[in-house]
Amino acid sequence: MDRKSLRNFTHKADNMLKVENSTYKQWVFRYTFLELEKDLGTKGDITSDSVFTEKKMVKANVVAKEDGIFAGREEIQYFLVDADPQFRPRIKSEFGVKFNVEDGGEIKKGDVLIEIEAELHDLLAVERTMLNLIMRMSAIATMTRRIVNLIKDYDVMITPTRKALWGWIDRKAVVIGGGGSHRLNLSDAILVKNTHMDIAGHDFDVVLGKIAEANLDCRFVEVEVGNVEEVVKLAQTFPKYLGDGIKSVGVALIDNVSFDETKIAIDKVKELGLYDNILFEASGRINENTVLDYAKTGVDIISMGCLTSGIQSLDMSLRIVR
Repeated sequence: MDRKSLRNFTHKADNMLKVENSTYKQWVFRYTFLELEKDLGTKGDITSDSVFTEKKMVKANVVAKEDGIFAGREEIQYFLVDADPQFRPRIKSEFGVKFNVEDGGEIKKGDVLIEIEAELHDLLAVERTMLNLIMRMSAIATMTRRIVNLIKDYDVMITPTRKALWGWIDRKAVVIGGGGSHRLNLSDAILVKNTHMDIAGHDFDVVLGKIAEANLDCRFVEVEVGNVEEVVKLAQTFPKYLGDGIKSVGVALIDNVSFDETKIAIDKVKELGLYDNILFEASGRINENTVLDYAKTGVDIISMGCLTSGIQSLDMSLRIVR
């Protein structure tokens, strides 16, 4: 495989980020039905129950209050329509839902994103849970799209880091925005951080030898490095263990290294004929102001915590229209 195909295999597990996948469905369940139950508490929506004493069907629209990229269609379809009704025992009516935009679509302020028909009390009960999910996912997708557009002239993938607070849902939103997923969880791939290396005495042969002996099935094996010398040494060491030993793709995580030093490291690796041995990822305090500089260094992947950490939700509202 070429480098682009390799990184799509290692760092873009979009086939896993679908409701049809039971593990992903658990994440969606957690941030919809479990959040709904917490929001309803022990007494339910006492405001709506007090003000509206009779049940009635209403129509409502989810409206964008700012421009961005939409995300969360599949998740809301599952939450309101496709899931087992037993998951929401206190929501009695069925929901009619029409989406006017697909995941990844551009939205403008004032656009009607979703049209909903439901019983009034049920609609008001799910309002916050529904909006929280699509507002966060859309914000992450919007941020990712902006970053992807910044570095569109360079062959590099943008991914989240472990700072994906909503787990797989955050990663799905990054993918919708045009990025990758990175490692989905601790069992998905091997990522040897400085913590591991400190204990192992910073000996790549020891660490990679142990991983080879473990004979694990995983998408990639990534090792953190912190300077030019370590990048070169890892690129030299990895090939000894790839293939019969480690049956995965090798990746160097160049963490908290300036873009100038990162470029020096990549240039040195290319000069020594080691570039094709493994993939290279840059990470550590990279933001909108510096991502283009890192994209120019020759790395294959740039992971950014700011895609999902401290993100401000994309503003939307629910408006009753009848």
